[in-house]
Amino acid sequence: MPPKIIIYGFSASVYFYTIKNMKAYYSNINNFKESTQGMKDLGFEERYASYLERISPERKEHLLSFKNEDDRLRSLAGSILLTDIVKELRDTLSASDHLSITNTASRSDASSISGLSEKNIFDDCTKEYPGLFNITFPISIKCEDIGKPYIAEAPDLKFSISHSGSYAAVVTATSAECKSIGIDIQTKDRKSVLDIADRFYTRVENNIIQSAVSNLEKENLFYEIWSAKEAFIKCDGRGLSYGISNFNADITKNVITDLNGNVIATLKKQACPDGYACYVCYF
Repeated sequence: MPPKIIIYGFSASVYFYTIKNMKAYYSNINNFKESTQGMKDLGFEERYASYLERISPERKEHLLSFKNEDDRLRSLAGSILLTDIVKELRDTLSASDHLSITNTASRSDASSISGLSEKNIFDDCTKEYPGLFNITFPISIKCEDIGKPYIAEAPDLKFSISHSGSYAAVVTATSAECKSIGIDIQTKDRKSVLDIADRFYTRVENNIIQSAVSNLEKENLFYEIWSAKEAFIKCDGRGLSYGISNFNADITKNVITDLNGNVIATLKKQACPDGYACYVCYF
């Protein structure tokens, strides 16, 4: 039985502009564990064989490189979630437009639907999501030179994956709406977080934290800023080499700025499970 996926979806109204098709999704790894409770004596690959066959050999090799089972499950949950999102998106577009997509290369003229031909509707779908109907499964994920992942058959379908604690998170958008996108989810389980902020956060970020009255509020702001910073790093694609102290995550204005205050990206706080912080960043 496939794991139950907890999903939060939204149309994002943001500080500078709106991404109509951006969606954020979450999956709890405990659902995978529950689905294999009667198989505890088997090894990881045997227990989760039905899920592993749904991801590419490269993704499987990557997740099996982790020694900890929860690390493997977080990676697996992210890959399965992305697969389900792409499939659902294709099915939704096909159903809503009365399309039956079988072989896009050999489509013939069809009857008129609401004044539009199926061919025209199909063209509209492929313009909004270039390459979407060319994707084969398991999804092949490649990496740009700087290390940012993309779907080989549909590079214009932007996505980002994050995982922390019991959750994996995925965000999707289209290239028509943003050049790049990143998501980060953080479980609120660190110790001495305000000391970490003093060491690594910028003056702007520490001022935001210190504006709170209680320590609990300050700690929550720490996690929100941390998530926003990680989301930007994933959006940028260069990873930690960018330098976590070399930009401001101004969550009061929902923007990322350089140290001179120039805006370089947009932030969007996400609704997410209790005990977590999650932000999406895009430009």
